[in-house]
Amino acid sequence: MNKLDSKPLTPSFAISPASHSDPEPARRLIVLFPASETDTPNLSHRIWEIAQAFHLNVLLLSLSNNFDEEPQLRRKLINMAAFIKDPNVSTEIMIEHGNDWVRQVRKIRQAGDIVACYAGQKTGLLHKPLEQILRSSLDMTVYILTSAQSIKSSKSMFHSQVLFWLGSLAILGGFLWVEMGIVQMPQDWTHTALIYVCVFVEFALILLWNSLFP
Repeated sequence: MNKLDSKPLTPSFAISPASHSDPEPARRLIVLFPASETDTPNLSHRIWEIAQAFHLNVLLLSLSNNFDEEPQLRRKLINMAAFIKDPNVSTEIMIEHGNDWVRQVRKIRQAGDIVACYAGQKTGLLHKPLEQILRSSLDMTVYILTSAQSIKSSKSMFHSQVLFWLGSLAILGGFLWVEMGIVQMPQDWTHTALIYVCVFVEFALILLWNSLFP
C-alpha cells in the first residue's frame, strides 16, 4: 500500500496585507477675515463660488488682540460659515491672537491650500497692502475679495481726491488773479507789503485745505 505524501503544499502565490496610508488632507481656501469687516452675504457668496470652483473646503481665519471683541467676531465667522457651508463645502473657523497674518498662515497651511484676503487690507508698521505681503512671502495662490464697504471707500476716496485738487486749483487761480492786480500797482512799500501778505495768506489757505483731506 503506497503512503500518501504528507508534505504540505506550497502555494504558488501569497496575498500581502493591504497597506493603509493616511489620506491626504483636503485642500482649503483660507480666508483672512479682518475683525473690523462685516459679514456681507455677497462676500460670503463669492467665497462659496471660489470654494466650489476649485473643490476646496473653507477656513475662516481671523486675528484679534482684543479679548472683548472676540465673542462678536466669533458670531460673524459662525454666520459666514453657515452661509458658505453646503454638502460639497465644509467650513471651519479659527481666531488667533496677534496681528501677523503671514506667520499664522505659515503655521496652519497645508499642501494645496489657497489664501484669500480682503481688498484694502493693510498690515505691518508701514501699512502695506496685505496681498503684496502674502505674494512676496508665501508660495501660494492669493485671491482678493472685494466687499461693498471697500468699494464704497474707494469711491469716497476718489471723490475726495477730486474735491481736493479742484479746491487747490481754485485757491491758486484766485490768488494768481489777485497777485496780477497787485503787480500793476505803483512800486512802493504798499505794493511790497501786499505781495508778502498775499503770499502768506495763500500759503496758509493751502495748508488749511490740505489738512481737511488726510
